[in-house]
Amino acid sequence: VMVIHRAIYGSLERFIGCLIEHYAGSFPLWLAPVQVMVMPITDKEDRYAQQVLKKCQKQGLRAELNNKSEKINYRIREVEVQKIPYMLILGQREVVDKAVSVRKHGYGNQGQMSLKDFFNLVAREQGGDN
Repeated sequence: VMVIHRAIYGSLERFIGCLIEHYAGSFPLWLAPVQVMVMPITDKEDRYAQQVLKKCQKQGLRAELNNKSEKINYRIREVEVQKIPYMLILGQREVVDKAVSVRKHGYGNQGQMSLKDFFNLVAREQGGDN
């Protein structure tokens, strides 16, 4: 009697466990479930935040909107704890300049840049050529 044993799911679970442990939950951009969190400072920037969110998703990024009523510093800390690779902070200045203020997990504030420059930055990080 011969028995053939396949443990595809067990192997996959161990592999995913190893990945999570290796990265300590701080996944690289290409692997992160949520790659970009768009955050307007106040509800006055919500309309622009929706536009930015749609443009990010159109670029193929896994992006979400965090427009909760909490203070921006609390929301920034919350996203840092979640280890989301990029935050796009949107205030009045960003709306006027049609830009985004970028924060990278583990590196902090990257400054203000156009959305096109942000997409180029992300493409370089992913090794693509968008």
